[in-house]
Amino acid sequence: MRFSLRAVSPFAARSTRRTQLTALVVACATALVAVLATVGISTTAEAQAPLPVAEVAVPAAVRPAQNPNLLSEFNASINRGLAAVAQAREAKVEALRTRVVSLAKAQIGDTYVAGAAGPNRFDCSGLTRYVFQKAVGKSLPHQSHAQYAQVKKIRFADAKPGDLVFFFRNGAHHVGVYIGNKKMVDAVGYGEGVRISPITGSWWSRSYTGMGRILPA
Repeated sequence: MRFSLRAVSPFAARSTRRTQLTALVVACATALVAVLATVGISTTAEAQAPLPVAEVAVPAAVRPAQNPNLLSEFNASINRGLAAVAQAREAKVEALRTRVVSLAKAQIGDTYVAGAAGPNRFDCSGLTRYVFQKAVGKSLPHQSHAQYAQVKKIRFADAKPGDLVFFFRNGAHHVGVYIGNKKMVDAVGYGEGVRISPITGSWWSRSYTGMGRILPA
């Protein structure tokens, strides 16, 4: 991705330092605004590309190579802009994770029905499918093993609220929404419905398959 900025009028050869700084700041700020406008948060594990990098066509009169005194100001401006982009991205991802967890918890107490995907009746993969569709607009298949095939596999130690957790070591026949503190929201089975369940303990530990990530890190 490339951004090219052009000065409205040529810079005079003897521009004052104030004018040079102003032009530099405008060039950097405009480029950074363009970068921010392109920062979208993908909800697919496969599409977590690095942030776009803006290449600023700075007017010759204010290029740091030709004005060594401006180099520190130039670097500081770029670093502040990149930090702002990173912070904005992180805040957006955290907001998505909060929405996923909140919607999953809102289904607690709903009925378990095999093959159901909401709004008030669910099986395990129907619950995760419903939550991600409603919370972040991500469409998941209605089978836990198919969901496991789509996610980015992560270590348990790296799991964050809003990730998915899968069970049965020889496959992925049960899935829940991880909510932190070694707990998940899942549609357990007939008579139990949607509840908060542990993901550790004798049965869970023996049956654990792995963690999967749909949202960016």
